[in-house]
This record gives sequence, C-alpha cells and structure tokens, in this order.
Amino acid sequence: MSHRDRLRWATVAVAAATAFVLTALLSTRTGVGVTVDGTVRGWILNGLPGALRQGLDRLARPLVIVVLAPAVVVLALLALVRRGWRRALAGVVIPAAATFVALELRTRDVFGIGGDAFPSNHAAAGLGLLVGVAVVWPRPVTRRGLVGLGVAALCIGLGNVSWYAHQPRDVVGSALLVVAVAAATFAVVGGDSPNLATEVRASRRTSREGAGPVG
Repeated sequence: MSHRDRLRWATVAVAAATAFVLTALLSTRTGVGVTVDGTVRGWILNGLPGALRQGLDRLARPLVIVVLAPAVVVLALLALVRRGWRRALAGVVIPAAATFVALELRTRDVFGIGGDAFPSNHAAAGLGLLVGVAVVWPRPVTRRGLVGLGVAALCIGLGNVSWYAHQPRDVVGSALLVVAVAAATFAVVGGDSPNLATEVRASRRTSREGAGPVG
C-alpha cells in the first residue's frame, strides 16, 4: 500500500471520528437532533410488526455475535496459514478494537449523555465482525457479497433499536466508530486490506473515469 493510500485511509478515519462526535452532540444537545432521533425510532417501533422487531433484536444482539466471532477467528487463522498476516490482523483487530472503544465510551459516559447507551456495543461488535469477515474471507468480496454484508448490517442496526434497547443515534454512532477503527487499521496495517474483488475495484475505476471532464 502506497503512502498516498495510507493517507487516504487516515483521512477517512479522521472524518468518521469527527462525524461520530458530531452525532453524539447534535443528537442529544440540539432540538433538531433529538427530534430526528425520536422520529426515526418511532418509525421503527411503530412501522414494523412486533414479532419481526423481536426477531431482529434476537438476531442482531446475541446471535450474530455468537456466530460471527468464532468465524472471524477461524478465517483469520486460515489467512495466517496462507501468509496473509495483514488481513488476519486487521480482521481481528477491527471488531475487537471497535467493541472495546464502544464499551469504554459508554462506561465513562464521555459525552455526558447518560443512560449508558451511546454508542451501542452490540452494534459495534456486530458491524465490526461483518467488516472482519469481509477482510479475512478466503476470496475477494464481490459486489453480491457487499450487498449481503449491507443487508446484514441493516438488520444489525434495526435489531438494536427494534426492541427498545437503543436509540438510532447509538447505532449510527457505532457504525461511524467501526468505520473510523477500520480505516485507521487499514492505514496502519496496509497490505491487501480491504479484501475487495477486482471487479468491484474495476467498477470504481470506471465510474471515476466516466465522471471526468468531457471535451
């Protein structure tokens, strides 16, 4: 990974961390933020059937973590066997660090929110593990794989709100925290992370070229 790529990942990490802090402050200390947070929560609690909300809660909070955590460890060991130590390290560090930071921020109530809820440690763990799976997966993640991961991430986000466990801001904060930790990890570790397929990278290059000046 070039110095330019490392700098880009570092920039993403700083931007995500800044957005994380702004989310905490704006969603709790401004009238608009509180209203938006409450409105989104109301949509989820009133718009989804009770059985679905409870099922999402059980899926997102204990089940996803119990299933994905050992999977990430096994895949990381497989990556080590194949000499992909950078991917193995990133795949384990990202969910572990994101969960640890989330727990520390909640315990210390850094933002003075109270309620021991921001950010959601279950959401941070679940989303971090999804990123970990993508990084240590034996083959590059294709476009379909990214869609699947996106759907899983959405279920984790909804599940942490759907049964009164968290406010939407807690989940959004966790997502931004995972992005910040992942980007910082990529900036430090470098190498072949993230593990995106060639077709995804080629598609991005084509999009950038197509967006260039004409004539």
